[in-house]
Amino acid sequence: MNCRSKVELNVCQITFLTSVCIIAAFLAVFGWFRTIEPAGYISATAKSQQKVTSVVHTRLRPIPFLDDIGSPPVLNNPESYVQWTFLQMNDVYEMIPLGGGKKGGLARVATIRKLLLQENSQTFTVISGDIVSPSALGNSIVNGSMLNGKQMIATFNVLGVDYATLGNHEFDLKELSLRRRLNESRFEWIASNVYERNTTKPFHNILPHKIITIANVNILLIGLTIDDNFGPATSPPYVDITPQRTLPEFTGDYIKHLRDDLGLKWDVLICLTHVNMQNDIEIVEHNPAIDVVLGGHEHENYYLKRGSKYASIYKADDNAFSVFIHRFAYQPQTKQLMIFSKLTQVTPRFPDEPETAKVANYFYETGLQAYRNQGYVPDRIVCVLPVGFNFDGRSAIIRSQQTHLTRALCYSMMNATKTNVCVLNSGAIRVDDQLMGTITQYDILRCLPFPTNLITVNINGSSLVKVLNRGLNQINTGMFVSYAGIEYNSTTEKWYLESTQQLLDDEHLQLNIVSIPYFYYNTDFKSTSVISKNFTSMTKAFIDYLERTYGKDKNHYRS
Repeated sequence: MNCRSKVELNVCQITFLTSVCIIAAFLAVFGWFRTIEPAGYISATAKSQQKVTSVVHTRLRPIPFLDDIGSPPVLNNPESYVQWTFLQMNDVYEMIPLGGGKKGGLARVATIRKLLLQENSQTFTVISGDIVSPSALGNSIVNGSMLNGKQMIATFNVLGVDYATLGNHEFDLKELSLRRRLNESRFEWIASNVYERNTTKPFHNILPHKIITIANVNILLIGLTIDDNFGPATSPPYVDITPQRTLPEFTGDYIKHLRDDLGLKWDVLICLTHVNMQNDIEIVEHNPAIDVVLGGHEHENYYLKRGSKYASIYKADDNAFSVFIHRFAYQPQTKQLMIFSKLTQVTPRFPDEPETAKVANYFYETGLQAYRNQGYVPDRIVCVLPVGFNFDGRSAIIRSQQTHLTRALCYSMMNATKTNVCVLNSGAIRVDDQLMGTITQYDILRCLPFPTNLITVNINGSSLVKVLNRGLNQINTGMFVSYAGIEYNSTTEKWYLESTQQLLDDEHLQLNIVSIPYFYYNTDFKSTSVISKNFTSMTKAFIDYLERTYGKDKNHYRS
């Protein structure tokens, strides 16, 4: 049997198959060149439907710095949420990058802010206290007067800060200087527990609270400030601050006052705080109405959840080494609040925002030139510390214990004056940072920004013990004592000379010790000792000591 297969196609079938091939080829090419969206990215079309969020993307594109700053949350029914973003900093004393240019820098923060504004126009930049002091540049004398934080306010104005609360170091400034800084600020200050002296009137032009309204959602901001070092003898004469030990109850009463007496209504309550972490926790636990705390004062990043409603407490690293990015999503119908937070390291990955960099660099160079006029070379390398070794100058540390930094400073003062004992107040060290690696003269100026000469004091052992014991009791204040050449035995509660182990508490033991004028005039030294002035400054003595101790043998250090 002879069989043959035959396929015949008419004109319509040929036309149909050709059309299919053309369409398939077009789809393949279109798919090949189509932009691939990163995980978590919400398309421009989807965002345009979120009418209440003010999130705008004009074209389909990948999000820059996605790994660094994150991306908007992906929500079910996103059009039902109101969204906004807070960019948080705290404890910022330096405008330019530190650590060899690797950490921080306010011009980089300004770039982060612009990226967040592109993502959501409802972005607010906040600072949780301590920005005008302490600072080496702030103590530089320009045109006959100290900058006193002028450089910080000018830079933050250009960066685009929206709100700030007061930190304890704001009150390092004299009244007139602080009022000038507040007047120069183009952002609003919020402090609920700081008053003009002997009144209940908010200090200067500071707001006691602030309500931000976004698409009919009201966000209440209040500010709480620590009364650190504000005892009867040290309180600034121009301000009253509610003691932090009473802040949990005060905050509850204040919230009730806003609600019941002033008739304010809000959907979300955010506290900008500059208090100890333990106090933050107590405030939250006592006040379940608080939704989130954006805090400062510790100089290290923290994220905790506390209280019956698990309110979040956030703190970033000091000097803008890191910033916290908080993306809020609030559902008005269900009252559900969600917070998507990311701690972002401020590194050279972020380019400088030009206008912020221009202002920061101007004040930085102006301040450095002022120090050059005094005989310093700020960029000069003093020494390189051994790997793994650091000078811890954080206030919370040096005001409660001795560190390599406090001991090295004391040794430098002893070497400069040929004495065997050094005693001074830890508050003389103002760097509030950890120094490691390469140390420059500018780093030393950051540690010791106040110009002060050394003094030598003749005192008997028993009188010195009284001064030392009182200094130990001043824990967590600037009058906590730093010392060298003597030792304290916590078991016997006795002081001894380091060199001979002789008991210090002896009225017949005469000692020649080194200190600084502030400690002398604010302790019992002034009534029991003989003083002689030395014309070597503490700053220069420390520079000379570090150059000799670490300059030649990088692995040698005195512990």
